[in-house]
Amino acid sequence: MSVKQTASFVLFSVTLLCSFLVFPRSALAADLLHYYNLALSKDPQLRGAEYRSLATVETLQQAYAGVLPKIYGFAGYTHTFQDVRSSQNSVYVVGTIDYPTRFYGAALSQPLFRYSSYLSIGQAKRLLQRSELELEKARQDVTLRVVEAYMNILLYQDRLAAIKAEETAVELHHTLARARFETGLAPVTDAYDAEARLAAVKAQRGEAQYLLQDAFQALVEICGERVQEVRPLKDDIPMPLPFPQGGAFWLEAARRKNLELRIQKENAEVARREVRLRESAHYPTLDFQADYNQSVTRGSLFGLGSNTVIWNAMVRLNIPLYEGGMTSSRTREAAHLLQGALQEVEGASRAVERKTSAAYNDIVSAATRAEAMKKSVSAQTLVVEGKEEGFRSGMYTSIAVLDAMQDLYRYRREYSLARRDYILSSLRLKQVTGTLTGEDVGLINQWLQ
Repeated sequence: MSVKQTASFVLFSVTLLCSFLVFPRSALAADLLHYYNLALSKDPQLRGAEYRSLATVETLQQAYAGVLPKIYGFAGYTHTFQDVRSSQNSVYVVGTIDYPTRFYGAALSQPLFRYSSYLSIGQAKRLLQRSELELEKARQDVTLRVVEAYMNILLYQDRLAAIKAEETAVELHHTLARARFETGLAPVTDAYDAEARLAAVKAQRGEAQYLLQDAFQALVEICGERVQEVRPLKDDIPMPLPFPQGGAFWLEAARRKNLELRIQKENAEVARREVRLRESAHYPTLDFQADYNQSVTRGSLFGLGSNTVIWNAMVRLNIPLYEGGMTSSRTREAAHLLQGALQEVEGASRAVERKTSAAYNDIVSAATRAEAMKKSVSAQTLVVEGKEEGFRSGMYTSIAVLDAMQDLYRYRREYSLARRDYILSSLRLKQVTGTLTGEDVGLINQWLQ
């Protein structure tokens, strides 16, 4: 077999090998649902949101405490040293005496009217509603992050496999070009061209290896466990356009259900209630108070001890008149914060419109690109086979075959990228409309090999 025939056979073998390298399979690899379930239990961001939600529940209990009675007990001990040197009062004992006094008791305070306490309860309920929205947003965020990390691994695996196959083909071309130059069958420029191509593809391989390693680490960061292998996507996955088609429907859905926008609206409502809460400091308060006090004294100015029990009960009205302008200043502060919260609602609303439009358009674009790249891969595969046949007959040079193969690798990478973009854009559209769930992860998991 001649050098040309040997190179042709090797190049053709590499072409067949690439179809298996670009989409690797592993029966022992974990699927997407495995890592999703790990993330639900181990993702630090989600776990932190769960604990913050539990903490917010306590604020409601604290608010109710403002209208419930308060009971406390007290006790004490006093030792008195007394020196009466002279007295015109015959009941006083002249001389030095010391005696102990022990006292104990209990007190009760029941708010009858505290407007601020009732406002605090209403505000705590709104904080609880906001906390539930934030927790749901954290769940949807981790869903998107897990799928994105998983898809990035698949993307960079495909890219690295294609680059390795390309590198093998370029190395063979470089060997052939060097041999042909040394035998005088090709100019030195062919050898230089092959050497430049080989250096470029080696640099691409190094970058692809780093990106793949970082993609694996990103999934570890979310799941908290080492990731070794993942299941790749099937060669063909369904890529329908969003239904109903048209951005108007999805924009309206996002305005009603987007979690970030709803959270900002809750923030504004909490800020509005805070203004009323601070204004309530101008209102009078009415409390019922009762206490029991028993005091046992072993001596006194009169020389004799006593055992005294005292009951007190009263209704206390407190009317704030002037506190140095503190209440008015704090009310104005809350009013300014309310205006800031309203501006954040407007900003979130505009951002939702942009994200919804971008997600919808990205789905359409990715589906179109994927369909086009799929056709390009099929067509370019035929081009490579044709140029290999032409190379055997002397019609094409090895450089022409290599150029065709590099185009094929590029189309495959673009096809992989388009499929990844389609999946992530579909999830982003559901996230921006507040409808992303674990069922969407299960659907994507069915698309894996």
